[in-house]
Amino acid sequence: MKCVKESYNKRVYQEPPKDLKDLSSGLLAAFIPLSFLTVLWLHQGDRRFTCFRVDQSAVNCEVFFQPLLPLPSTTELYKDVRGAGTKTEIKTVRDQTKRTTHYKKKYYYYVTLKTPAGERKAWSASSEREAQELARRVQSFVNGTESQLLVDSDKFDLGDLVIAILFSLISLLFLLIGVSVLISALWRRRVTLDSSLYQIQEEYLTPFGSRGQKTYSFRDVQQVTVRARTDSDGDTSFSVEVTLQSQKPLLSISSGGESEARAEAKKLGQLLGRPVIFLRETKSSGKSSGIFFRKTKS
Repeated sequence: MKCVKESYNKRVYQEPPKDLKDLSSGLLAAFIPLSFLTVLWLHQGDRRFTCFRVDQSAVNCEVFFQPLLPLPSTTELYKDVRGAGTKTEIKTVRDQTKRTTHYKKKYYYYVTLKTPAGERKAWSASSEREAQELARRVQSFVNGTESQLLVDSDKFDLGDLVIAILFSLISLLFLLIGVSVLISALWRRRVTLDSSLYQIQEEYLTPFGSRGQKTYSFRDVQQVTVRARTDSDGDTSFSVEVTLQSQKPLLSISSGGESEARAEAKKLGQLLGRPVIFLRETKSSGKSSGIFFRKTKS
């Protein structure tokens, strides 16, 4: 934490804003499943591919879609259809395991309609053979005399619903995790020490205001500690900590050096009227050494 406000009788400490990576990971974790859910449910419903004769020499085709969600239906109209064909698209998909990465080809099959605006993809098929059969039916209708032809329909069935619900539940779980990470990244803790009231106020700042306020008396403070930690590489870091009588840590302030840490601890000790303790410990042993106490005047 960092001191953001200081006066003769008050000191306010506040956590700095969270790292951008925390916010980004929360947004990403929430956005991806939300996008997946939106795309999934917007594409669930009943589709119908129909051709009908306008006059003896003109045929129109349409693809009608009724979403499963309570949304308006959509119709894509292809005017003056003069023939039908097929199209195959090949996409390379990355298939990665823990040890190796493979690339495999995935095939997509479509029924195309020949119109004055050019050849356009109208309907997807599960196989090349199915696409060819559907295209043959459309071509036969264009050259025939029938008034209407139901080329194909894709009904939303119970199995699709079960799969959609299963994927939705998984996505919702990841969405909740992402929202939780995002909210926690936006929370910041603030501690106010006020000698005029002889009180300490602990609160959490959120986008929705202050939450979880707690109040302590100066008498609840046990001590102020300057802690020096030396890691296995021989690097030493300093921090100032304020501990309550219940052993609960109230404040932990990182410091750039020993003199800065001692100065910060002295100010806190004088404000709180509590002893300042210097504690040195090493990472390898985990035990403290060279402890000395210094009383401060209240």
